[in-house]
Amino acid sequence: MVWSGSDASVEGRRYARALRGVAWLRRHRDLVVALAVAGVAVSFALDLLIPGYAIAGFYLLPILLVAFALRERRPVVSLSLVCLGLTVVAMLIQGRGNVQNIVLVLFGAVAGAGLIALGYLYNRYDLLYERERATTARMHSLTAQLQRLQEVSVLDSDLPLSELLLDIVVQARQLLGSDGGRLFRLESAGDVLTLQAAAGLPGDDADDPLPAAGSGPLGRALASGRPVAEAACLAVPLTVRDDVFGVIALDYNEPPKFTDDDLGVATSFGDQAALAIENARLREQMERSAVAAERSRLARELHDSVTQSLFAASLTAEALAQAPDHSSAETRRGLRDVETLTRGALAEMRTLLLEMRPGALAQSHLGDLLEHLVQATQARTRTTISLTVCDTRPLPADVTVALYRIAQEALNNVVRHSGAVRARAELTGSNEAVELVVGDDGKGFDPAAVGPEQLGLRIMRERAEAVGGGLEIDSEVGRGTVVTVTWSAGRR
Repeated sequence: MVWSGSDASVEGRRYARALRGVAWLRRHRDLVVALAVAGVAVSFALDLLIPGYAIAGFYLLPILLVAFALRERRPVVSLSLVCLGLTVVAMLIQGRGNVQNIVLVLFGAVAGAGLIALGYLYNRYDLLYERERATTARMHSLTAQLQRLQEVSVLDSDLPLSELLLDIVVQARQLLGSDGGRLFRLESAGDVLTLQAAAGLPGDDADDPLPAAGSGPLGRALASGRPVAEAACLAVPLTVRDDVFGVIALDYNEPPKFTDDDLGVATSFGDQAALAIENARLREQMERSAVAAERSRLARELHDSVTQSLFAASLTAEALAQAPDHSSAETRRGLRDVETLTRGALAEMRTLLLEMRPGALAQSHLGDLLEHLVQATQARTRTTISLTVCDTRPLPADVTVALYRIAQEALNNVVRHSGAVRARAELTGSNEAVELVVGDDGKGFDPAAVGPEQLGLRIMRERAEAVGGGLEIDSEVGRGTVVTVTWSAGRR
């Protein structure tokens, strides 16, 4: 028989109602045994007092009671053998041991065996029914557990670590229904817990002495790596790849009864919280590394450009101060050099200040940025660098930054490698496309013989491709180098 969902539900409700009486008898085994013994005694007495074939059928009533009320087969079989023996005894006492009565007794034995089989099938069906109910309840519990876990969002948080820890405590309280919560961090010594965040606690409780790392439910949770429920406290460890960060202590005004599902939810939440903490720690490390790298880069830029320009300007100024004739052509040329060096240093400082504020760099006009860049580069080299800007079209911020960085790298190569006498930077554009050219008359190189990691060629090409542009390098030994970058709005 195949039932639909509604039919099965109706039959299940009918079966549940019919099961109540049997369930009541199963809870009162002594009563069942007493009723079975009384039934057997009454049936035997009636069989002796009123000889007849129908009286033996009363033995089936206690057998039926035991078969349905008791799940064990041995009592049912034993009772059936006792009833069969009493029937035979009654027949011998009354002298009814003929063939016909023996057949009737055998028929009664078959009927008793049928009752035993029926009781066995009923008990098996009842056992399967209870397992189905337990499985359904477990599924509902797991579904509720999953829904509860989906409500937490610690892994999606990009909060700083200090704020994240407080958010973890707040969400743990909501998820596990605690009256208060604290998050402790296990210090590197391994035996000291420091309070990092607390929520839902009165002021006096928040100022309680810190617990020892190896004692109480917190210590056992840290040692076992699993939640520990004790009295009115639930301790949830925070562990990522065998690295113990700390433990969450959830406090309750009344000691609750924690189920395995509650502990499973606590374990899952602890794993999520530990991953979120690890992500926050890694993010902060990356940010600190990025800041340190940027500071190192700016320090190198200051040393390589501004410091050297100012040093050269100071030497020139000292030489001019000691010159015997302050009106000579050499003195005037020296003054022009000092002016060029100081202007270059100022341009370099403006450029570095812009780079320290990425937003300002992206919002500036590319022509203005190139002007500062050329002036700053000119101060560091004897190469004459000319700038031509014919583009008045505003560019997207990422394109502006990419073209500026490419020009910066190309001019650095002019200063460091080219040995050029003259160099140029040209920016031209229209409503359709923009072209940036940086060229020099230096010694050039063979692009096929230079690896992509040298001269920053790979970085320049990647910057151009990142904004949908193209980069070409035209160079030949002894004939200089030309770097051309093209960008079109239609290629983005």
